[in-house]
Amino acid sequence: MQFGISSYSFQPLLRRQEISLEGVFEQIAASGGTHMELATMTVGQSPETMMEYELYEDAETRRRLEAAAENSGVALSGLCIPASFIDEDAATRRAQIDRAKRYVDLCADIGVGFLRTDVVPWALRPESYVQVEALFPVIVEACLEVAEHATSRGVVTSIENHGFLMNSSERCRRLVQAVDSPNFRMTLDVGNFLCVDEDPLMATRNCLDIARFVHVKDFLLRKRYPGPGWLETLGGRHIVGTVFGFGDLETREIVRAILSSGYDGYVSLEFEGNEPTLMGCDTGLANVIRIFDEVTAELAA
Repeated sequence: MQFGISSYSFQPLLRRQEISLEGVFEQIAASGGTHMELATMTVGQSPETMMEYELYEDAETRRRLEAAAENSGVALSGLCIPASFIDEDAATRRAQIDRAKRYVDLCADIGVGFLRTDVVPWALRPESYVQVEALFPVIVEACLEVAEHATSRGVVTSIENHGFLMNSSERCRRLVQAVDSPNFRMTLDVGNFLCVDEDPLMATRNCLDIARFVHVKDFLLRKRYPGPGWLETLGGRHIVGTVFGFGDLETREIVRAILSSGYDGYVSLEFEGNEPTLMGCDTGLANVIRIFDEVTAELAA
């Protein structure tokens, strides 16, 4: 098992220029991590322009990433990009697919084995099952094309249970099954299932056999509106991020499920809470490593 942190966790500091890319690698190393997963939106100019920023066109940032990984001993484990394969305009949809394939090429060129692509806008909430069923074959077609290109470059692409439309364990399993490629798997986020009101432990168990990358995070969960700053789930509950181990997820049982499944790949912490960023990342990763170690010992006893 290799533990690390997503650059997304450091987004507030990166946006305010209070930490550099190099500083992120150094912070992860100091926290005991061995890898960083790069969300490309964290190196774009702003959230408003993240769909326009392209890392594959930014040679200077690529050079800095490679140098920082080498100098810190923290590997660059994967890339995460925003994408949408459902635009009704054929030219726009084609551009999004070709863009994803260029990121496959970038991964291959810099020795990164994993690329997570969104397939719909994160904030898109399904209007009906009719809408989901209409979009499904369009998404499958695009994911298959990207996966076939990834096969030729030795890269694994993935869907993440992310947002509201392409989420839930069954929907993600269905997509992976429909694409039917060893180079298209799942980035399993143990917390994001709450966005669609699915039990994180049960959903994690349901998806571990198709997972090739794991995100760990924690949320506070409330049935009634607790005030501003909380995300409303599809079912009308409310969640907010917190330090891993501080929230309402059954973190120890989720870790037990991961270990019992035989998964032995990258585990990436995503911290998105209101606590100070460095505290959330450092304490969160320490809790991740501690809980994995404790449960490993329990399973071996």
